[in-house]
Amino acid sequence: MSCFVKVVMLSVLVTLLLACSVPSKESVVLADRLEAPDSSAFSILDSSRDDPDRSDLLDPEDLDQVFETIAEASYSPLPNRLNAEPIATLATELNETSGLAFHQGTWWTMNDSGNSAALYEVSQQDGTVLRRVHPLNSENRDWEALAQDDRHLYIADCGNNRGDRHSFQIYSVPWSDLLQSKHRGVVSSAQMDIRLSDTRPESKLHAHNNDCEALAHVDGQLWLFTKNWKDQATRLYRVDTRKSKQSLTASATYPVKGLITAADFDPESRRLALLGYRIGFLSVSSFIWILPVPEEGQLPDWDNASYHRLDPAGQWEAILWHQGDLWLTRERSVLGSAQLAKITLP
Repeated sequence: MSCFVKVVMLSVLVTLLLACSVPSKESVVLADRLEAPDSSAFSILDSSRDDPDRSDLLDPEDLDQVFETIAEASYSPLPNRLNAEPIATLATELNETSGLAFHQGTWWTMNDSGNSAALYEVSQQDGTVLRRVHPLNSENRDWEALAQDDRHLYIADCGNNRGDRHSFQIYSVPWSDLLQSKHRGVVSSAQMDIRLSDTRPESKLHAHNNDCEALAHVDGQLWLFTKNWKDQATRLYRVDTRKSKQSLTASATYPVKGLITAADFDPESRRLALLGYRIGFLSVSSFIWILPVPEEGQLPDWDNASYHRLDPAGQWEAILWHQGDLWLTRERSVLGSAQLAKITLP
């Protein structure tokens, strides 16, 4: 995810804005489950295309406002914003935190690509590292997400910024081993190899639909969500935790209009949370989708999904349901320090 900060800082985002941040008429029509945006929201862009002399309409200061106008017309503000309350600044060792789990009073996280294959127990009070544990026979090519059930912690090595990976790995670590481990110790792990059979590798940095950063445990399955740089949607793949090798096709595609970085499911309320961000003109806006999952075996109910803007903006990389609230971690970036935060839902 280090490329993310560079993308935000470079002026080439001007060219990405129309493709990524501002939904086209066609993309909004495809998202027919959302309220149709007011056609006037597109008038500025349409006028500038028809009249080259009206170049002032595309000044950088105006572009973000155009995006905001379209976003407000396209998405239901229920509520308009969610606020992430800072709980602890994470240790510098966790500047690239990318997953979050909680089990029997312990908080766990890990770093993404370019870091060691290690799990970290962290203090909720001050963000310090209490334990660093290495899962045996694991490699951190690009760890991006954690998920959990009562018996295992799952690590998704699924990051794919370039789009050229042929397969992903998911490691499962028994909670019983992890909780008994010592600082700088090792634990056993098992590996699942996942191939997405309905797509093919590409070599186009941040210009493809093969990236992945989100994993959630739902009713005995692992749900993998893609991070689509090209069309700003996300595909859902359902993983069988009993199989060591599997080839999957997408069960659904959702027009989230952004880049999904994390997911988690609350079995009590049967709500799925998807965390993500959008790139604007030298800016980033964060958001959360909350989708009901009606019954076991069913897909999320997109018709009743709600969209929520997230404050403050930042490189939010992990989300976790805990006691009815949403907990997040954020990587260190120009948008802020690495942090553990909490959202108390209304």
